[in-house]
Amino acid sequence: MAIKRLLKSALNVKGVKIEKIDFCKETKEISISVSLLKGHINRCPICGKKCSGYDITTKERRWRTLDIGGNKAFIVCDVRRVECSKHGIHTEKVPWARHHSNFEKRFEEMTAWTALRFTKTDVAALMRIAWNTVGEIISRIHDDLEPDISVRYQNLRRIGIDETSYRKGHKYITVVTDHDTGQLVWAEVGHDYETLSKFFNKLTEAQKADIRLVSADGANWIKKCVDEYCPNAQLCLDGYHVVTWAQKAMDELRVKIWQDEKRIKNTFKRKNRGRPSKEEVTYDKSNLKDIQAAKYTLAKNPDKLTEYQESCLDNVKIIYPKLFRAYQLKEGLRAVFQQQEDTVEAELNHWLSWASRSRIEGFVKLSKKIRRRKEEIISTVKQHLSNARIEAMNNKIKVLIRKSYGFRNTKNMIDLILITCSNLQIDLPY
Repeated sequence: MAIKRLLKSALNVKGVKIEKIDFCKETKEISISVSLLKGHINRCPICGKKCSGYDITTKERRWRTLDIGGNKAFIVCDVRRVECSKHGIHTEKVPWARHHSNFEKRFEEMTAWTALRFTKTDVAALMRIAWNTVGEIISRIHDDLEPDISVRYQNLRRIGIDETSYRKGHKYITVVTDHDTGQLVWAEVGHDYETLSKFFNKLTEAQKADIRLVSADGANWIKKCVDEYCPNAQLCLDGYHVVTWAQKAMDELRVKIWQDEKRIKNTFKRKNRGRPSKEEVTYDKSNLKDIQAAKYTLAKNPDKLTEYQESCLDNVKIIYPKLFRAYQLKEGLRAVFQQQEDTVEAELNHWLSWASRSRIEGFVKLSKKIRRRKEEIISTVKQHLSNARIEAMNNKIKVLIRKSYGFRNTKNMIDLILITCSNLQIDLPY
């Protein structure tokens, strides 16, 4: 009897009576047989209310609990199905486990706690469960911690929208973050208009009207959603993505110049071996080296260049003035996002005029694109809003997915992301 009382205290389960304890030497498993007390039988596992019994006979079930002395331990109990007037027919509630689970609550909490810190393979080996079971436990823990996820949608004023990849093959998830709290609000597999519409459809009309600022990259499907569902919200175009457009236009010009240099070099191919004669004209290979080295030099901020990169930039200025003008245009666009509220519009207008007259095809096209998104860029500077917080969140999500070595079930992945990138707390079961 003393052992039963000690074991009941260790299990920390109320409403049960320990009937017997068995140990199987072959499997090294401990089975703790219990019975439900009168006040805990015939209860709905969803609402917890007393119900009428549906089955006359009971059926034995086993729930895995935390190991005892390095041996697997199970709680064994005879249960029956009950019929709830609201939720229908279900197996009756047991106080030590969640609905639809074959594991004791503390076992699941320990599994979820380790899953936030180790790979799923390591967790499965430590807890001695299947790899897929780790994800299922995470989903049950999230549903238990946050039964009403709509609480996240309250008091949204400034949000950021972005997408991040979770698997090779153009597999993306769209995430929405609250700028004021820094918490993840919503995540869903996909990165298109239909996917983002699911988020806005979850909001009430009042919640949509409360959203004032939305930061995002230049994706048209995000703009379309914001214009349709939150017409009063101001869209802010993230500065990093805008400068990336200029970076791409500049690099396209650099590649074109490099290809031209390659063609010129091929015209200088020598027919005879040996040292060239004094009269023979040869190609200066340093030109190709300069244009190749310029790839990373032109991408860096001017104040972070090394001495070698500064000399490389000087060579570009002398040998390739058109490419240097593209570099100046890129840096000029970067400078727009560093302006004050009262000067940003004038500086942007100056840049648009400069780019449209630059006679550089990539920047002429870019000036037309930026002219269409002019108000969104000005709003970004005036509201001091960017997607930096969302990009940090994306990086955290990628590390989390990489650490877990992927997910076969996307719901399990989303649940783990929602737990990790929020203020939800999983405590150790002791």
